[in-house]
Amino acid sequence: MWQVIGLIISIILIYLFFRYKYLKFSNKIVTSIDNFINEKYEEDNINKETLDSKIESKLYKLSEVVKGKNEKTNKAKVEIEQMVSDITHQVKTPISNIRMYSDTIINNNLSKEQENEFLNIISNQVDKLEFLMDSLTKMSRLETNMIVLNKESSKFMDCIEKAKEQVKPLAESKNIEIRITGENCIVQYDKKWTLEAICNLLENAIKYTNKNGKIIINLEKLETFLKIDIIDNGIGIDEENINNIFKRFFRERKVNNIEGVGIGLYLSKNIIESQNGYIKVKSKVDEGSTFSVFLPL
Repeated sequence: MWQVIGLIISIILIYLFFRYKYLKFSNKIVTSIDNFINEKYEEDNINKETLDSKIESKLYKLSEVVKGKNEKTNKAKVEIEQMVSDITHQVKTPISNIRMYSDTIINNNLSKEQENEFLNIISNQVDKLEFLMDSLTKMSRLETNMIVLNKESSKFMDCIEKAKEQVKPLAESKNIEIRITGENCIVQYDKKWTLEAICNLLENAIKYTNKNGKIIINLEKLETFLKIDIIDNGIGIDEENINNIFKRFFRERKVNNIEGVGIGLYLSKNIIESQNGYIKVKSKVDEGSTFSVFLPL
């Protein structure tokens, strides 16, 4: 009889003991989850070797992953909002001009000469919109990793010669001499997109170099990189803006009267960096700028 009572008491005590341990453990888990939600952690507890600490450590790591993803999502949201705002601003002016000159032609009895003048202006604004849309498409494809770069070994002088030929009409319109110097190295690069990057840099140099100016393209083989210097004797860049010129849609105030939308340098930087290269800039106001492209050998 007493043995049965003792056995029952033992079972009850064991049950109460494990129930206590279970409740304590459950409360600890609930506290850890609350800490996870409120981002409150005690580093001493996380680094212990107990089961509670291991669980809290895992929750802490989970919290860091969730936090990182939230920050990435918020950053992407801000960037998208900024891009939409920038695009709206860029598109607004040509559309307004097209509407204004179209209304003028429709609602006024203009001479044939005036009509042709306004139609030419409208055509120029359409060209600007087309260029902008094309640039935005390239930008979007680069940012979403939709562009697959096909790198192959080739002489880089071929790329430079093609770039020079493409910008030749723009250079000749300002009587700007483009001279190529240096050594012809073999580099692994994507011919199409690298040509785009170099052309953008050359067009930028021509655009901000005065008439009768000079641009030198120099190729120099370094230990692990090919360095391509594009040197102009143009208007230069204000020191305070050196870190901003590769930002999307950025343009210095002093060049607002020069045609452009501020995408070319941004595209060039992304294309070169996508090939594990980089671009550096040195510039002095009224003396000129040097854009140095570094591509791995």
